[in-house]
Amino acid sequence: MKFLSDIFRVANLCHIDEVFQAWPSSYQSRIPRRLRMPEQFDPNYLDEPKAFSLGLFIFKLIKISALLLIWAFFTYVLVQNATKPEKSSVVTVLPNETVLRRLSEPHDATRITLKGSIDLKSKDTPFVGVRVEWRDSELNTTFWRSDMWTIYLLKQSKQSFTTAAKTFQISKVNNAKAVISLEGRNEEPMALLMVISAYPLVTTNGVIYAALLLIGLYILIVFELTDRTFAALMMATTGIAILTALGSRPTLETIISWIDFETLLLLLGMMILVAIMSETGVFDWMAVLAYRISKGNPWPMLLLLCSITAVISCILDNVTMLLLMAPIAIRLCEAMSVQTPLVLIAVVMYSNIGGTLTPVGDPPNVIIATNTEVIAKGVDFLNFTIHMLPGVLMAGVAGYGVIYLTMRKSLFKLDDRQIELAAERENSRRRSSTDITARAEELRGRQKGRQFLKPVDNYFQTLAHLEAHHRIEDKTLLIKCLITLTFVVLCFLCHSLPFMPGATLGWVAILAAFLLLILAKMNDIEAILDQVEWSALLFLAALFVLTEAVDQLGFIRWLCDLTVKVIMSVDEEYQTTVAILIIIWLSAVLSAFVGNVPVTTMLLRLNIELHRNDDISIPLTPLVWALSYGACFGGNGTLIGASANIIAAAIANQSGYKISFVQFFIYGFPMMLVTISLATVYLLIAHSLFTWHKP
Repeated sequence: MKFLSDIFRVANLCHIDEVFQAWPSSYQSRIPRRLRMPEQFDPNYLDEPKAFSLGLFIFKLIKISALLLIWAFFTYVLVQNATKPEKSSVVTVLPNETVLRRLSEPHDATRITLKGSIDLKSKDTPFVGVRVEWRDSELNTTFWRSDMWTIYLLKQSKQSFTTAAKTFQISKVNNAKAVISLEGRNEEPMALLMVISAYPLVTTNGVIYAALLLIGLYILIVFELTDRTFAALMMATTGIAILTALGSRPTLETIISWIDFETLLLLLGMMILVAIMSETGVFDWMAVLAYRISKGNPWPMLLLLCSITAVISCILDNVTMLLLMAPIAIRLCEAMSVQTPLVLIAVVMYSNIGGTLTPVGDPPNVIIATNTEVIAKGVDFLNFTIHMLPGVLMAGVAGYGVIYLTMRKSLFKLDDRQIELAAERENSRRRSSTDITARAEELRGRQKGRQFLKPVDNYFQTLAHLEAHHRIEDKTLLIKCLITLTFVVLCFLCHSLPFMPGATLGWVAILAAFLLLILAKMNDIEAILDQVEWSALLFLAALFVLTEAVDQLGFIRWLCDLTVKVIMSVDEEYQTTVAILIIIWLSAVLSAFVGNVPVTTMLLRLNIELHRNDDISIPLTPLVWALSYGACFGGNGTLIGASANIIAAAIANQSGYKISFVQFFIYGFPMMLVTISLATVYLLIAHSLFTWHKP
């Protein structure tokens, strides 16, 4: 009986009155609002069963068969093959002497990794020459030796810990011993950590396997064969299985090291901050403020809604921002009789544009700004924001023109479904109370004689109703949230100062979350953790693993070689210009049709490889800005371009509206082309004409 009473008690808590049905918000019940992608409607088992469809049955059968085939492949491979251990030892290289280390049971190839005071840029002494050799049993006579791998060393005054690796192809020699020869050309003794892998990844088809992994992920997500997080997990596991089948199964510790926990910490902390802030009602209040300023006029309303979303997305993650703003936008569309899907598309596009400005606004920027090599180039919160500001401002201004040109004829064409839904929600409202009617008359009486914007019909009644039911609920909590946000912004800005080297984005976000939990006196930690979008975090983690597997298969190296060939085909003075053009447009197109998160993780590695390449001289920071613009603005190209797009479509679907892939493409792709073009012009002026990246 107690179990049944608990069920009825929860059911009473979940009751939503008619007013709240008319206005979706975060105050629909006393149960905390979950910041997650809305689930599909629950099936109504009282309805008549759907007619049997042979085509749908065949489609489901093919989908399950494909997923089972993938599962069977990586299960068989992973069960049959164990992790091959790697041998590590410390080698001390003396000046002008040769050190030999035996290589037991070499196969077709051996991978040698050296860690220590290694200089990856300089081509000057001191250095260590590394070879693989076949010698006699006494190690005196050499029968065969590989080409020398030259490892340049840092001076003793510039100690650091850097990694260099190379795979040696080995030809078998009978009755001989394999050894590793380290020939020192250094002035002082140098200690290096040497890791030997007897089963390195050597394949000529790695690029093909990597491409199949990316195509498989794209098919699973685009055709909605399964959940996007599960699709990423399946492809990441398949990537590990391919590496295993090729004889290079990574250890669990290695797989964990592939995940960028700095990025996950940042998103986790910001999700907790937004979850608590949503309980104050500040987002509902901002939507009501936009309605008041626009006087209920659709175009000014759309302008304000997009502007508010863009500004807040600079500070808060645009995915969680969409979860808060999309329900409010839906209610405003119904109150103002404009097409809801188009307004949601405009809002999500400006969420992506606004999130481009800062390292915390968009997942691609989080991935870029938390990379250790990017940080080493002096890219901090303030530096990142200053370089991105001009392009974002130009894109934001031009975006309003794109929206007007593409939506001016269709914004007010309501389909029968929207008219029906709006009527149902309007009828479900309570009749206006005396207080609301009095408030409407008071607002009408305060109306000045001449206004820049003329109020629409029923403006005062609607505004009075919104003010009555959607005000700031907890001002004390709001003050605490503002204090915490101030702490976050100050720490982000001060990260570049020498006395705060540990104020990284991830740690600042999680420490700020702890601070707000303490100030807000949140004793029920389970209720807070329940509001975290764990699926999104797991999706990112799986993408990190998938990207590393693709890199191990040689896809990024192959892409880098192609890019280097194109860059080397022009004069040296134009190489930076060509590199910027390639990165920004390649990342934009790939982000639109693959997704900006996996594209960012792959092309960031490409940027680093281009910067390290000895044959060309390309600074890293212009490539970083090009990648950020391309990934963030390119996310507006299609429905699957950014996580925020998918969430907006899911919220629309839950409210009875549909945003199709084609519909989003019609309005999003022109926005992508215009904003990417403007960002390209800005980058070429800043870094090709004026070389802003140079100190």
